[in-house]
Amino acid sequence: MKITLGTVQFGIQYGISNTHGVPSDSELESIFSVASELGIKQLDTAKAYGNSEERIGQLSKSKFDIITKFPNVDSEKDLEIALSESLQKLNVSSIYGYLAHNADVFIQNPSLWEVLLKEKKEGKIKKIGYSLYTPEQLERLLDLNCIPDLVQFPYSILDRKFEKQLSILKQLGTEVHVRSVFLQGLYFMNPNKLPEKLQPLQNSLVELKNLCIENNVSVGEVALNYVISNPNIDKLVIGIETAEQLRENINLVTNWKSNKILFSKIEVIEIKDKSLLNPVNW
Repeated sequence: MKITLGTVQFGIQYGISNTHGVPSDSELESIFSVASELGIKQLDTAKAYGNSEERIGQLSKSKFDIITKFPNVDSEKDLEIALSESLQKLNVSSIYGYLAHNADVFIQNPSLWEVLLKEKKEGKIKKIGYSLYTPEQLERLLDLNCIPDLVQFPYSILDRKFEKQLSILKQLGTEVHVRSVFLQGLYFMNPNKLPEKLQPLQNSLVELKNLCIENNVSVGEVALNYVISNPNIDKLVIGIETAEQLRENINLVTNWKSNKILFSKIEVIEIKDKSLLNPVNW
């Protein structure tokens, strides 16, 4: 299963199209149960996701490999403390992955990478790495010899700025996780009712939706399966608000019939203002 369950919604209300809010304890237990049943083996969380780490530690019943992320820290000691706190909240002695939430922290202070190497050697972390926002960050980090075991970055049907980096990372043996496959719900919005700031994306979204209608598929199906079909991507991180949403998303993958012609048409959709593919600019 190439799905990793994102958990930001479990600690804070997140996403432009979130209508359910933060799930209750009983709903979250149901989500974890369904995820395990469907073969999902990883959870992606972060210190910045409200009380997500604590809720995973309390309710997930240790069924999953956990990847968490640390915020900007000022010193090696602060990083060690951040890891210790996350392990305590998650109620585990070790985690599958530990990433810088923003890779710039290693560019500004490369000595922090040595801390992660030490913690990995001590068995507290299986894979170390960072979350990226731009390809330029990766280039600088590779120049600094911060070779990641695991990376995460945004990638979706219309946002493919990391395309060239995928093969480079595979050659390095890096495990590649991608996020924002639904662009925080933007792909599901009515193109005629976009907020004013997102209006420049209207024509592109209309073209995407029309292609989906012509091929009798949903935008969600296309968004998920386009990414899953990429052999250089190991996992895609998806966030959901309910167990039913999770089942629906997995069904979109298991029932998909390959459509390379559709994918090739989507790849030539023009984006006039690519900066709007970054939610930071919304």
